[in-house]
Amino acid sequence: MGMLGDELARVIHRKRRGSRFTQAELGDKIGTSGSYISGLENGKSSPRISELEDMAACFRTTAFEMIQEAIRTGERFVAVTETTGDGLDAIAADLSLEHRRLAREFLLFLRERERVDGVVPD
Repeated sequence: MGMLGDELARVIHRKRRGSRFTQAELGDKIGTSGSYISGLENGKSSPRISELEDMAACFRTTAFEMIQEAIRTGERFVAVTETTGDGLDAIAADLSLEHRRLAREFLLFLRERERVDGVVPD
């Protein structure tokens, strides 16, 4: 996993502990297992965006804020050389600062739309 993934794993761990959830409790809240949460925290797996959003809701933040925290901690993105999917490292490696800002605004828009309209984006 690249630097962003490693830092995101640390953010998930810190947020979970700060919220006083066990891995099993957090897994139950987002519809996965405690062992899956352990894999995320150990950097063995990358969360899907939907899982990251669900975790963020449990932590009373946004997925974008968690990614931003990982970025600030890691201080930079690492270029992705080989990617086997659309993990967060691959997505984030291509974003400029302006695109990150737009992504944040879009995520906030979707959350507000879901709250107001009861619409769940696909």
